[in-house]
This record gives sequence, structure tokens and C-alpha cells, in this order.
Amino acid sequence: MGTDLYRDGMARLEAGDVEEGRRLLEEALQKNPGDVRAMHGLALALDLVGERARALEILELAHARSPSEPGPACDLAMSLLERSEDARAEQVLAPVLDAHPDHPRANLYVAMALAKTDPARARAHLANVLWDWEPDPELRREAEALDRVLAEQAPST
Repeated sequence: MGTDLYRDGMARLEAGDVEEGRRLLEEALQKNPGDVRAMHGLALALDLVGERARALEILELAHARSPSEPGPACDLAMSLLERSEDARAEQVLAPVLDAHPDHPRANLYVAMALAKTDPARARAHLANVLWDWEPDPELRREAEALDRVLAEQAPST
């Protein structure tokens, strides 16, 4: 039942019915309090309605429960990057990259976290995004833009 509520909630979010999506995801989480996917979905819904602090709290819980799960970790890392907590963002993504070394979004966000302190390592992570066989066009654009900036700081050898 929890999975159906999760799917229905996510479908509602994608359709733009944020309040109903939120309600369904909260219900899914009540029925299965440890469900990381439901936590992540609810965090997305809360962020959409402007409840960023609660969304971040739930992302932290989801990440603590399943550190190698890419969705919550990537969203948590982006929130940290937005607050200039680059080192913490890198730490959040480390278990994801251990489990999924080619995950494009995790590699992009680690590259962003490393851009100021270690441009060469950042470019190595960007290569994983740029070499993806089925790249997300937006991720590719972001990776290419960051790679151009970093190329001036740490040219390829």
C-alpha cells in the first residue's frame, strides 16, 4: 500500500498538484516511516511549497537512513552547495559515488563542491558526466559550463 501511495504522490507532484502529492506522500510515510523514497518525495513536495527547513530536515533523515541512495543525497548536497557548505556536500555524496561511481548528477555536484579547492579533481568528476552515453541535456550543459571555467584553472594533462 505504501508503494502505491508513493507512486500516486509522485505522479501528483509531476502533474503539478503539489498539495495532493504532499498529502499522499505524508500518508505513505506514516504507513511506512522508514521509507527513504517516501521521505525524498515528501522533501521535494515540501520544497515546492516553500517549507525548505522541513524539507532539508527530511532529506537529512533520508540520507542518514540510506547514505548511498542518489536522490536524497544529491538533493541534500545541492542544498548544502547553495549555502556554500562545499566540504559537507562532498561528504554527503561520497557514499553515493562509492556505490554508483558513474552517477551523473552526483559527479556533477561533487565537481561543484570541489571547484574552488581542487579544480583538477573536479574536472575528473565532470568527465563522468560528459562521457555518459545517455546524458541528461541540462546536466550536460551544466557540466560543460563548469568544465570550461575549470579548464582555465586546471588544464588537462
